[in-house]
Amino acid sequence: MKKWLAAFLLVVVTAALAACGGGDDKKDSQTTLEKVKEEKTLVVGTNAGYYPFEMFDKNGKMIGYDMDVAQAIADKMGAKLEVKQLGFETLIPSLNAGKVDLVLAGMTITDERKKTVEFADSYYTTGQAVMVGKDSTAKEIKDIDKKGNKVAVQIGTTGAIVAAKEIKNATVQEFEDFPTAAMAAQQGKVAAVVYDEPAIQIYELQNKGKVVKLDGLLAADDLGIAVKKGDTETVDFINEYLKEFKGSKEEKELQKKWFNNADWMNNVDEE
Repeated sequence: MKKWLAAFLLVVVTAALAACGGGDDKKDSQTTLEKVKEEKTLVVGTNAGYYPFEMFDKNGKMIGYDMDVAQAIADKMGAKLEVKQLGFETLIPSLNAGKVDLVLAGMTITDERKKTVEFADSYYTTGQAVMVGKDSTAKEIKDIDKKGNKVAVQIGTTGAIVAAKEIKNATVQEFEDFPTAAMAAQQGKVAAVVYDEPAIQIYELQNKGKVVKLDGLLAADDLGIAVKKGDTETVDFINEYLKEFKGSKEEKELQKKWFNNADWMNNVDEE
């Protein structure tokens, strides 16, 4: 009797565990798109501090260009948007662990990152821009690369690496931080400064008439939306949205809002 009862209980427990396991298998096999549509919430991982893509306002809300794009994608999916602030280095691990559905954090698409995540098409092209003082005669980036000129960079940055590679004739001079390098260009102590385009655009807005961002980029970086590896259905969905978004009135309005206007800075929590 005890043996029969034990055998019966084993069957019941095994069946229960199988049923639980089946539920997990279903969840694991769900695409992000299916999960979001079912739960009606899109969870986006980001890392505040990359102006004007993502930053906290004075009320503690995450704002920025990326957040507006994320909201548009959530609307397209019929879901509410939830944003999680994470360390930049934990964004991809959190995505693959299922803690967030997408990563939208000014993340550059690289071959190394493609090994662990899927990327939708680039939603924004940025890179290393060049800024000169108001009295500079340079009209194009090539005009600064002349013998006798000094080009400022912040030590250890992508701009420093790119300048060392691309600047052939001028001397690259390293500074401890971007504000110091930018001020050197503004005061004419160097011919130009090379740095991230968004930061240069903001500096130009803050110092109207004192500096000029030259057209073009010394090097370009494509920013992408990261999706869990293998989830091509969600990637395809986002790409369809991006086809509508890029070149649209909506994109132009967002770029004007975040890149051609400094009003939003008054609402940023800089602590």
